[in-house]
Amino acid sequence: MEEIWNLRNAHLFKGLSPTQMDDVVKSIPVKSFRKNKYIFMAGDDADALYIIQVGTVKVAYVDLSGEEKILDIFQAGDIFGYLFLGKYRQRIGNAQALGDVVLCRLTEVDFINLIQRFPQIALNFIRQQADEYRETVARMHALMSMDARHRLLGTLLTLARRYCCDEGDWFALPETLTQEDMAKMTGLNRSTVSLLINELRRENVLGGTGRELLVNKARVEAIMTAKGSEILE
Repeated sequence: MEEIWNLRNAHLFKGLSPTQMDDVVKSIPVKSFRKNKYIFMAGDDADALYIIQVGTVKVAYVDLSGEEKILDIFQAGDIFGYLFLGKYRQRIGNAQALGDVVLCRLTEVDFINLIQRFPQIALNFIRQQADEYRETVARMHALMSMDARHRLLGTLLTLARRYCCDEGDWFALPETLTQEDMAKMTGLNRSTVSLLINELRRENVLGGTGRELLVNKARVEAIMTAKGSEILE
């Protein structure tokens, strides 16, 4: 099954043998959600984490004015909803399927049991948190200190770094991620994002037509570095 194959390729399970993965697959419950359905809501009890097998999920919150702010976007292989592993036990945002999705759901007990059986999972989890922290810092730096153009580029660079290619520099954003979603991620309005995308396409920094959007990771990095906004190790 496609879903099982994607689970085998999830970042959390890198380094596990085929036999170990067979054991993991048998022990993880799977749930499906149709497009636009909510996986959890802000204020819900946080009692499980999720691994995406198929599809794209956004996590967002609604501010006091009723405006939605997107915190992050997750795709196949990603983990989300794990903050309950710390001291906080309530959801701080809404998780919504941007298209049809298939998820694995792991309670805290399930997750701890997996780590005890396969310590490699704990190391993978720590590495992923370190990568996400670096990406978050870079994105927040761009959002706090840049003009509209560089705020958008900073967000696109975060997505490209997380998901980009082993070969070549072009990365295709999921078509379920709309320009409205990108506006909510960057604190811009929809028309500004549309104008910037068209401008960057003419400059060959972005590609694609219509809803297809391609990002040239190397060119975006060069622009951000020239602006002095690139955070280097």
